[in-house]
Amino acid sequence: MQATPDSAKAAETPSNGLPREHVEACGVCGARERATFQPMADVVECMACGALYVSPRPTPAAIGEFYSRLGHYDHWDREPGRAAMWQRRTRRIAKLVPPGGLLLDVGTGQGDFGAAAKELFRFEGTEVSSEGARLARERHGLTVHEGDLLGLDLPRGRYDAITMWHVLEHVAEPRATVARCFDLLKPGGVLAVAVPNTDTKFILSRTELGAAYDVAVKRPPRRGIWMPRLLLESSTEEIHLTHFTLGTLTWLLRASGLSLCERGVDDFSADASLRHRVEHHAHALFHRVTGFTSASCIFAAGRKPA
Repeated sequence: MQATPDSAKAAETPSNGLPREHVEACGVCGARERATFQPMADVVECMACGALYVSPRPTPAAIGEFYSRLGHYDHWDREPGRAAMWQRRTRRIAKLVPPGGLLLDVGTGQGDFGAAAKELFRFEGTEVSSEGARLARERHGLTVHEGDLLGLDLPRGRYDAITMWHVLEHVAEPRATVARCFDLLKPGGVLAVAVPNTDTKFILSRTELGAAYDVAVKRPPRRGIWMPRLLLESSTEEIHLTHFTLGTLTWLLRASGLSLCERGVDDFSADASLRHRVEHHAHALFHRVTGFTSASCIFAAGRKPA
């Protein structure tokens, strides 16, 4: 596991026994000035870039132990639409990077994306969870580097594409992670990132039209995602340490030296029903027409200069 980042320092263990650490600076832009955003969830807002992040947060060791629990990924196996979702995502990457190149998937979990991606790309993955790495190797025969990306000894300029499917919101140091991806990419290589969308969902209702108006007149957006306090008790709990908008995500890619080549809606749903497919295409169309992101998950990709 990665050592405690410079931007964090150890905190006392709270009542539920979960060790936490205080975060001294925003992991997106490095600024220290912040304001309380959602105190019950330990979420604060960076006053420089607008990113939301958790402080105090569970330590990297506690998070690694949580992900490595036996059976942690079992609930994914009960979602039959996941295979089709990974195929859609693979095709999306193939539009940005010629098939046949070497792809690194950061936070590959149990390797379901790798099973689809290896049909078009040479594949490697990284995974902090020993359980996830084991499943990816045993089920799909994938090459998986076990550990945090920032601590792995991978060669610079090796990869044609790097993907992070709902991983960046989980890492302790988002900007350092994107910078490491930049170093690992070949010139002309692409980093593709999907994360949850923290901005309000622009459903066509009276209330939500008011939120859309706020954005149109440059008022701060109203965040519509409920953020529970991280307790690491349920196997399906999501450990989101940073909460992104499409604006903060694309800013981060550009600030790391990447030129933006695509941004929009993430085709994230494992539900392959007609209703969900229609909903996704409606969100994508709404983004193309208005520039607003109404979907609950967003996508951005940046290319390293050749």
